[in-house]
Amino acid sequence: MATVLRRLGTVSTVQALEEDLERRTLDGEFQPGEHLREVELARQYDVGRNTLRAAFDGLARRGLLVKSRNRGVFVRVLTSRDLVEVYELRSAIEIQAGRCLAARRSVPEEARNALAAQRRLTGDSARRDLVEADLAFHRAIVDGAGNGRLSAVHRDIAAEIRLSLAQLMETEYATVEDLTSEHAEVLRAVESGEAGAAEALIRRHLETATAWLVSHGTPPSEEQPRPES
Repeated sequence: MATVLRRLGTVSTVQALEEDLERRTLDGEFQPGEHLREVELARQYDVGRNTLRAAFDGLARRGLLVKSRNRGVFVRVLTSRDLVEVYELRSAIEIQAGRCLAARRSVPEEARNALAAQRRLTGDSARRDLVEADLAFHRAIVDGAGNGRLSAVHRDIAAEIRLSLAQLMETEYATVEDLTSEHAEVLRAVESGEAGAAEALIRRHLETATAWLVSHGTPPSEEQPRPES
């Protein structure tokens, strides 16, 4: 693990640790609710415990980990309520962005690039790659609308989106081909100026995923670690 921290000379040890711990979380190596053992991980990465704690703090601020007093650090569990709230907010942001783009018949080049990158993936691709490709497409739609506040809010919930997508990719919800086909439909509606169709497609895309996640998600539980206040 120590080699992970040397891959980029310009990246701090804490940042490199954050990136690799995030990778392991999104790839499913660390499961939702799993206790991350400080001594063991410090030994794996050959770093001091204070350095590891700083990386934990960064991931906790971003919503990927939960710190529980006297219990330790855990991978965040998204409850059914969390999933619904995240996807309701996503829908409000992304539908508005899609309508704005369709009104201008403007397809962001970043969205085309994200779709092309997603088409190169397969069901055997790493889960983190599938998550990042999906998020890149949706982020390109939001950023393309040109509303900085919409983009800022979308980025604020990026960690929760990543966790929900990782959970989605772990199930048999849809193939990569199914998802890219739905994304391509959205771009065609935007390009043709069909604001109503773009809205309907984005709404269906997100609501279907939400319903699946809730039916296969983790219900609220008193046993889950509570974050520090």
